[in-house]
Amino acid sequence: LPTLSAAIVFFISAYFLSPSDFGLVGLTAGIVSIAIAFSPLAFGEALVQRQEITKSHADSVFWLTAGFGMVLFAIFVVSASYIANFVGQPEIAFLLPVLALKVPLELMAAVPNSMIVRSMRFKLIALRTSVATIVSGVISVAMLMAGYGYWALVISQVSASLVICVMAFWVTGWRPGRSFSVAGIRDLARYGVFASGDRMLSTLKIDHILLGALAGPNFLGLYYFAQRLYGLLTGLVSGALSSVTHALLSTLQDDKEKTRQAFLMASFASASFSMPMFAGLALVVDDLLPLILAPKWIPATYAIKAFCLNGIFVCVGIVQAALIKSQGRVNWWFYYQLAQIVSTVAVILATYRFGMTTMMTVLVIKFVILWPVSAIMTARLLGESLGQYLIHFKNPLIATSVMSLAVVASPALFPTLDLKIMIPLQILTGVIVFGSTLLAISRKRIGSILHILKSKGKVSV
Repeated sequence: LPTLSAAIVFFISAYFLSPSDFGLVGLTAGIVSIAIAFSPLAFGEALVQRQEITKSHADSVFWLTAGFGMVLFAIFVVSASYIANFVGQPEIAFLLPVLALKVPLELMAAVPNSMIVRSMRFKLIALRTSVATIVSGVISVAMLMAGYGYWALVISQVSASLVICVMAFWVTGWRPGRSFSVAGIRDLARYGVFASGDRMLSTLKIDHILLGALAGPNFLGLYYFAQRLYGLLTGLVSGALSSVTHALLSTLQDDKEKTRQAFLMASFASASFSMPMFAGLALVVDDLLPLILAPKWIPATYAIKAFCLNGIFVCVGIVQAALIKSQGRVNWWFYYQLAQIVSTVAVILATYRFGMTTMMTVLVIKFVILWPVSAIMTARLLGESLGQYLIHFKNPLIATSVMSLAVVASPALFPTLDLKIMIPLQILTGVIVFGSTLLAISRKRIGSILHILKSKGKVSV
């Protein structure tokens, strides 16, 4: 539901707004992400990973995160005009104080959100996220229709953070006490510091800041558009797997065999969704984009294809991250993410002046070269060789390859069909071919997953 709602808002926004509008909001969001990135937000993850916590632990993390949030918001309000002058975009002076409201709201919600995940009450997460997405989507569409332009995107982001914060406290019933304890923070410090560093790297939109300042809002707008579409699809997988897998594997961390089985099942599910989804989009995007949107977005086509290739690895990496962090090795994941971010900055600085195609090509090559590092980390925790680990993805890869051939062959079989009919036909063909192929070669694994789902999680992993 959140992904569907976000997709509707995304395409409506693309109809009403220009690449420069997207770029301006993306640059502002990138600047705000700096504050969130350098906050102790991920101390909430430490509450999930730690096997036993006290009220003092939760209270201490709340006052730590809430205090940081208010201070960071105040800094943005005071320095908005200076930041706007520094990046050369005067409009940001008005956008920053509003979008910066996300900072205290997200930080105050850290503890109640962690309590939901820790108790594995995922229906509450679904309720919270769905309501927030619908509210923000309605606000965004209404403002777009009323002619408020890029302000619609800004207000919708703030409203989503507000609803998530309010609902997190409401559904958990948790309220902060006054038992702040330095000792409580110290108990969580090692995991919390590295988890905060990892979140910093994943939250920090330094690519937006660099492209906005160096290449301008229009270039950034095309990049942001492609990345946002990629993010919507990634959310279909990560939204379902990231919190669930981390909480489950943290619970099982003392049982190596159950951890291994749960991880491999989650990895199979992730690959079975991400591989056909991203491969299919890459194959049809050339015809799909001009069909559903204005020609102004056609220059983003290559960037979308590049993000599609990254998406396959990223969705698998979501489950890898959950395993690595659940085993207390969050420092491993932090250093891996750091290497990815530093190399991304280097690539952007070296290639942005040569255009979108060159930059995205090098970014993809860089990502693929570094990805085996995360695979080696994972294989080590599983007690397997790299080859033994990678072979688990064989069947989804085979099914995706067969699907790709069928999708590519469809236009040749029906050369006279209009694109408005051909593209849905290709998508339907891909779904049928992939599903039947995977079922034929992975019947036992799929049966095990369905058995667990039907039993509502009561079956031992």
